[in-house]
Amino acid sequence: MRHKHKRVLELNTWIVKTTTVLRNMLTNLVEHGKMETTIKRSKSLKAFADHFFARLVRINKTKDPKDARREAIRYVTSVVYSETAGKKIVDELIPRYLDEWVSTWFVTNYKMWFRAWDAAEKVLMKLV
Repeated sequence: MRHKHKRVLELNTWIVKTTTVLRNMLTNLVEHGKMETTIKRSKSLKAFADHFFARLVRINKTKDPKDARREAIRYVTSVVYSETAGKKIVDELIPRYLDEWVSTWFVTNYKMWFRAWDAAEKVLMKLV
């Protein structure tokens, strides 16, 4: 049984809140379109990003366009750190996901080689 199992894995970051790390990684992923990281961080970021984009799609499907845009901007600014990443999400990514009728699997993982200095397995993450 999986009682009290956390959906987002705990990251050993020695930072008070793990969400700051996830928000920073999500901002970098949106700005660049792809990102290289370890397996554990990629699993937690995938869960966080899928939840984030699914909520944005749900907001845009249930409300009229003006209210949906306003709510999406409010939610994006509360999660993403960079203003350019926020504009990219609202102007490019949300309309693309609404046109394709995508409601899940916004981020994909590709296994890569091992890191040279500590032999940790790397993963390439891309936005769909």
